[in-house]
Amino acid sequence: MMPKATLAAAATCLVALSLVPSSGAFLAPVTHNDHRASMSTSALSMGKSMAMPGPAKSGSSGPATSEYRMKKMSDRMKSKKKGKNKKKGGFGGDDEEESTTPTGEKKIMDHELEPEPEGGEEVAPLVAGGAEKAGYTIRLKDLGPVDEKDDAYYLNEELGRTVHNFWMSAIADGNEIEKTRTTVLKQSAKNANFPGFRKGQIPPYAQPKMTNFALQEVLVTSCQEAITRFGVNEINEGQLGAVTFNENVDELSKKYNIKSFLSAPFTANFRATFDPEAVRENSEAEEEEVAEEAEATNNDAET
Repeated sequence: MMPKATLAAAATCLVALSLVPSSGAFLAPVTHNDHRASMSTSALSMGKSMAMPGPAKSGSSGPATSEYRMKKMSDRMKSKKKGKNKKKGGFGGDDEEESTTPTGEKKIMDHELEPEPEGGEEVAPLVAGGAEKAGYTIRLKDLGPVDEKDDAYYLNEELGRTVHNFWMSAIADGNEIEKTRTTVLKQSAKNANFPGFRKGQIPPYAQPKMTNFALQEVLVTSCQEAITRFGVNEINEGQLGAVTFNENVDELSKKYNIKSFLSAPFTANFRATFDPEAVRENSEAEEEEVAEEAEATNNDAET
């Protein structure tokens, strides 16, 4: 996951109407519907209003002292007295904190994935059973080396390894999405000062932006983590190493349920290289096959 300090910086920029790019290669994702840079290069506007909150002058009535706000304050105080811990409308500085540590394996979100590309060769994980995560089997397909017309072709000589095109089917763990979103909300609340809302409160209309950022962040880190299971190295060469999410991430985040925080399957395409130092562990079936071949060879030699 994104380091806490980096998340804090990103959260601050979310409130300031822009987003700070993270470090690493898989940090400029695009979707199949929008091939412009997405998460790390686009500004996420919070849509701030220019209206000034509060009464116009001393003794007058205004938004800050409306009956609605007074009722909300009264309800909040009653909840505290009863020992309840409800949060409405964001993270407030005077509210008690809930436990935000996700527990247990999340259910998997049911949504349609883009079709798998034809051809290519399935890549086995380094360790038998190492492709399982959050109740989902991660898959990786080698679609072959990049051709001479590809912008990344020159990296073959520069890196000393052949650059390949890959397709992946993976999952963004709901627990990781929940933790990331919680961190972003808390850090954003420290600098939040939205007109019409008390300082430190994230208004409802800004909540979807938080979900979108958290989801995209976990999609990227999920790719980074997943490829290590298959002995593949990402390319740290700007957009040449960018990951393209085949599903529409913006649409996915709009229908994402932050009450249940389901794990979200996704597919992606990217360029990468095979790690020459990766050691692939043979499965039991492969070991039995090797043993049988060795035994057959010995029997032939004896006869």
